[in-house]
Amino acid sequence: MDGHFIDVNPAACAILGYSRDELLVLRPWDIVMDARRERMRRMWRGTERGRPVLIERTYRRKDGQRVEAEARLTRVAFDGGDAIVETCRDMTERKRIKEALRGSEQLARGQAEALRQALDALARETTSDKLLGHILCILRQQMNAHCVSLWLEAEAGPAPGFNLSCLGGRVDSRAAADPTLATSNSSWQEDPLREEILRTGRPVLCEAIGKDSRARQYRRQWLEQGIQVVLAVPLIAAGRVIGSIRICSCHPHAYRAEDIELAQALAHQVTLSLQLTRLVEQNRQAAVLEERNRLARDIHDTLAQNFNAIVLNLEAADAAVRNDRIEEANRHIRNAVDQARLGLGEARRSVRALRSQALEYGDLWAMFGALFKQANPGGGLRTSVRFQGAPRPLPPSWEEHLLRISQEALTNTLKHACASRFEAWLAFASRDLRLELRDNGTGFNPLSCNGGFGLSGMRERVKAMGGRLTLHSRAGKGTAIVVVLPYPSAS
Repeated sequence: MDGHFIDVNPAACAILGYSRDELLVLRPWDIVMDARRERMRRMWRGTERGRPVLIERTYRRKDGQRVEAEARLTRVAFDGGDAIVETCRDMTERKRIKEALRGSEQLARGQAEALRQALDALARETTSDKLLGHILCILRQQMNAHCVSLWLEAEAGPAPGFNLSCLGGRVDSRAAADPTLATSNSSWQEDPLREEILRTGRPVLCEAIGKDSRARQYRRQWLEQGIQVVLAVPLIAAGRVIGSIRICSCHPHAYRAEDIELAQALAHQVTLSLQLTRLVEQNRQAAVLEERNRLARDIHDTLAQNFNAIVLNLEAADAAVRNDRIEEANRHIRNAVDQARLGLGEARRSVRALRSQALEYGDLWAMFGALFKQANPGGGLRTSVRFQGAPRPLPPSWEEHLLRISQEALTNTLKHACASRFEAWLAFASRDLRLELRDNGTGFNPLSCNGGFGLSGMRERVKAMGGRLTLHSRAGKGTAIVVVLPYPSAS
């Protein structure tokens, strides 16, 4: 066991890149990385016969490359003395896979933690800049960076060239943490890093700020702050680059492939947050528009109808006074006062989006009769209400919509149709509810008339109930409105 090779097999020659003759003139410490002669000899002497020793070694190939291996040392009798048989198994690929798995595990943990923190920030913050600021701080912490900055293209951000930066846990808009954010928009437009991001849609890593030509735009400012590595990651939405995130590190060779992948994953969180914020704003605007439409529809279907009934009662009272029918005039005036009080209550409830005042004190069937009586004070229009089938309980919103649709149809008949008869028919079938409203008035051509706000309000109410509305009318043949509503599943 003096350190001379006695023999080597072809597999050892293939792994180490030497010929058999070359290996036979070498010593073990010549091909083992960081090996010491005396240490290896002590190891040989400490090995017992029949008790193999397993160790990990790093061999140096003839071309200088490293070979990670598992070595099995066995002491055997040889030529009147002892020898060491060393059996090696190449572990380079296994170690590479192990490192890759370790990197994947680290990436998964980082992504899970970053996602949890990003979701917490999303739950806490509602404004776009504060939410993005939280995510930038998460990025800086996860990437162990000096600073992290965000730049959005003009058409993607809350404002042209919208940007944020995070340094030491503090978030600023157009702060000096990243010198690129303190420059003008025209200077940013000429930045090589931005141009490459827009062209390729892929991350850009500058590992040598002093030499990389892509860092020339801000090289001086970065070097003054000790920044040595810059990683730029694109923000992509619907296949288009909407901005980028820059991660600046003061440590050379700071980012590996798995770090870049983690940065991309966190950039996706930023993009998701931007899109969610944008959707929230769109939904808010849609809700505002819907509320405006609701108020306009309710005002038209309650206040406007009540005003119309008041006007009709006052006109009838005026005609009765001119003909000395004082008792009849007083009755019309009382009806007008009652209608005004009802309208005031409806206005208050419309603001609160509550159920109709009329339906609070009676069911739908009773209110149909009261509606036709109040809206036709002079009695010049004959009205009738018919019900068919076994009534079913309906959602309160349905009762409200059906009452307002009927009220609008009756008002239009009184104002425009010059009709003598108006009929309402409500039928409860096995699968759906059917409401028909008919008059024998002058009619009109539906193709040449959009129906005004009243008809559009009817259609909106029917759509809200999941039904369909059909309008039939011809000149001189009257008008018919048919509403068919499938029963809600809850009933």
